[in-house]
Amino acid sequence: MKKLWISILVGLMVFPVLFGVPARAATPIKVIIDGTALSMDQPPVMVNGRTMVPLRAIFEAFNARILWDQKTQTVTATKDSTTIVLKIGSKNASINNKSVTLDVPGLNLKGRTMVPTRFVSEALGREVGWNQTTKVVTITSPAVDNGNTSSTPVTGVTGQDVSDYGDGRDLQVSFVRGGNEALVDQYRVFIVKTGYGLNLSSVQTIAAANYTALPVTGANPSFTLTSGSRTMDGDTIKNDQGYTVYVLTIGKGNNANVLSSSSSTVTLVNKTAAILGTIQVNDTNDYNDGRDVLVSFNKLADESKTSSYRVFAVKTANYTSFNLAAANAVPAANYTVISKTGSNISQVLSSGARDTDGALIRNGISYRVFVMAVNSSNTANSLLSAASSVLTLSTAGISNLSVSDVNDYNDGRDLRVSFTHAADESYISQYRIMVVPTSYYSSFSVSEANNVASAYYSAVGTSGSSTSLVLSSSTRDVRGSLIKNGINYRVYVLSVGSGSNSGSNILSPASAEIMLWNDYSLSAVTNLAVSDVNDYNDGRDLKVAFNHAADETYVSQYRIMVVPTSYYSSFSLSDANSVSSGNYTSIGTSGSVTSQVLASTTRDVRGSLIKNGVSYRVYVVSIGSGTYSGTNVLSASSAVITLLNGTSVTAVTDLSVSDVDDYSDGRDLRVAFTHAPDETYITQYRILIVPTSYYSSFSLADAINTPYYTVASTSGNSTSQVLDASAKDVRGAAIKDGVGYKVYVLSAADSNYSGPSVLSGASSAITLAGRAPVVSVTNVTYGVSNNVIRVSFTRSSNENNISEYRVLIVPAKQGFGLSDALGVQSSSYNAAAPNGADLTIAAAARDVNGNAISSGVKYKAYILAVSKGSGSQTGGLSDSTEDFEY
Repeated sequence: MKKLWISILVGLMVFPVLFGVPARAATPIKVIIDGTALSMDQPPVMVNGRTMVPLRAIFEAFNARILWDQKTQTVTATKDSTTIVLKIGSKNASINNKSVTLDVPGLNLKGRTMVPTRFVSEALGREVGWNQTTKVVTITSPAVDNGNTSSTPVTGVTGQDVSDYGDGRDLQVSFVRGGNEALVDQYRVFIVKTGYGLNLSSVQTIAAANYTALPVTGANPSFTLTSGSRTMDGDTIKNDQGYTVYVLTIGKGNNANVLSSSSSTVTLVNKTAAILGTIQVNDTNDYNDGRDVLVSFNKLADESKTSSYRVFAVKTANYTSFNLAAANAVPAANYTVISKTGSNISQVLSSGARDTDGALIRNGISYRVFVMAVNSSNTANSLLSAASSVLTLSTAGISNLSVSDVNDYNDGRDLRVSFTHAADESYISQYRIMVVPTSYYSSFSVSEANNVASAYYSAVGTSGSSTSLVLSSSTRDVRGSLIKNGINYRVYVLSVGSGSNSGSNILSPASAEIMLWNDYSLSAVTNLAVSDVNDYNDGRDLKVAFNHAADETYVSQYRIMVVPTSYYSSFSLSDANSVSSGNYTSIGTSGSVTSQVLASTTRDVRGSLIKNGVSYRVYVVSIGSGTYSGTNVLSASSAVITLLNGTSVTAVTDLSVSDVDDYSDGRDLRVAFTHAPDETYITQYRILIVPTSYYSSFSLADAINTPYYTVASTSGNSTSQVLDASAKDVRGAAIKDGVGYKVYVLSAADSNYSGPSVLSGASSAITLAGRAPVVSVTNVTYGVSNNVIRVSFTRSSNENNISEYRVLIVPAKQGFGLSDALGVQSSSYNAAAPNGADLTIAAAARDVNGNAISSGVKYKAYILAVSKGSGSQTGGLSDSTEDFEY
């Protein structure tokens, strides 16, 4: 329902417009633009005596850009510098933001927006004619006379100082527009420094960034430039510079451009300067920092909008470009804030005060000072003073400071410091000469000078008008290091205040840079060479040759140092200076060349005796004397050398093996061989037992890699060694009977030998045999005569492995076997060696238990045939005799 009422209301509003007058003339209306009929998809209509044409058709014919806002029913059309805004149904329109009233409002007709022809055409600078008879609208563009037609130049150009920003915002420009603005596209405003002229030819080449463009508005312009506005030559606009203003009228189309006359000269002045008064600056102290600067100025008469004042110290080289915008951009650390006091200000800056570049304020730099009254609500509206006069801080301290290198001690005695005393020494107690490493001097200040310990400066009295002092050998720099050659220094002199100036010390500027050098040079030896000349396996194998230093004036001796290659990469002069005297060879300076074979006791720099097989490099140290004492020079290293003998590792000879026992382990095997003739590089011999089933593939590599061997030392010329019970073959199996073996011996080379270990040839094969059973005696009988028991027997049929026969008397009732027999103590039996015949042996007086043989006790006798060698025995115990009594 609501939408229906809106539609009815809109219809009632449009109806009188559309139908209150004839909507269309009887004769069709034509529109001719510059002789060409305007093509339209909706014919023109006449409304209240005004011809309405389709909006898009006429604006596009004029090459205007169109924007349509459907929501507000508003059309915006732009052509060159002209912008037309027209709302459908409203008589209110605007041209370049200037309101105008239409005779007939725009309207919608059959989906087309219709606009008044005359209004649109004249707004865009065209002339409009109407022929009532023919119903023809004639639209004519302005005539162009090939540049001969020109706009009228503007008049009344003025420039006025209206603010205190110190930039373009201070300058207001006004002028009276030309007569016919229909021929004008825009105006261009040029700011020209006083003394420079401008003509029509030169003005048209100026870059767009260096002028201000204004559109045609139909009114006389009056506007203020921006902070970024520039003069015609690209400079920013600033205070204390005279300017004139020109306006160039840019003709529309082919209309010629015209240049105005210049304005009167206007010089921008910071009115705040007058309000704050002249900024006064004075050098009031000699701290060589901000405390030397006194700033004075008048407070603002009205401080109600001022929160505080800011003092800016600007290097004189930069002050011409310093303005309010630059002041507002300075970091807080680089200006001094002064609170309102209600009175005129006079304040000394602090020791930490910095200039606007961030550098500490110090002597010898020229400054200009500005003061800004800070606006409490917006710093952009703060007031900046004019610059102060130039201030260059100076000191009442010493002058003419110079330094020179005067000796060759490599300490403070090489440095002379000269300076002229302060003109007035009334309040100076002493001067302190301070030597500062150049790497540190840029940050050295009077504050640091005041804190230097007394051991680190040289004190000089005030007597006389000048000082020329050679420093002492113990002089140190301000960091505590002894003065020495090869370091860059700068020297300062601190004038120490006394009396009322006590604590107010003055630091001089730095001297020129100086590096101390000796006039003589201590140089290294050259042509260093090494060679292996003997086979002693000690220092006598090594010859060292070199050319002496060209100038030995300050060389006391040379030191030959032998350095293991594993250590040489880190070997330095500092290391060389620390080598103990037992670990180098000293050489005198006599002659120009040294060729020296070292001693047998020579040691390397680590204290180890020189020997074969170790890689070395050799250095020579030139030892300084006199003024060079303690200043030694290390040569470059020699080539690498490894000492070797002319001999080589060889194999053993005369290798033999034998079965020497019956333990059924390594103790049964004896190995014998003759040592290698030269054992210099042999660390040990390794006896290797190889099963014959494996020996054909046994190699040097196998010999080196097996962990199963028996070691024989190199002592003596030969070895004959029975292996131990735990001996194993090279496969790790225990040595035992019944296995065939071959034996090898490895001559194991030590780590100093560059060649390989050497393996002997194989021994003959050997199979260890076990112990054979012992064959017992037979026909054992007894007899008792003269209280002695005698036992007779027929000898064993095989006495080859029998060492002796034992007569054993055993109580008849006692059980007795081979193990019992073998365990009888020697005091309880008598024995006899085999002799190839049957034997009779007298028994011992004790039985096998160690008891005396007694009458009335029955016994029996045994003969034990005992096998040769060690190990377990089988067999050998005879049958017993019949029982008998003693």
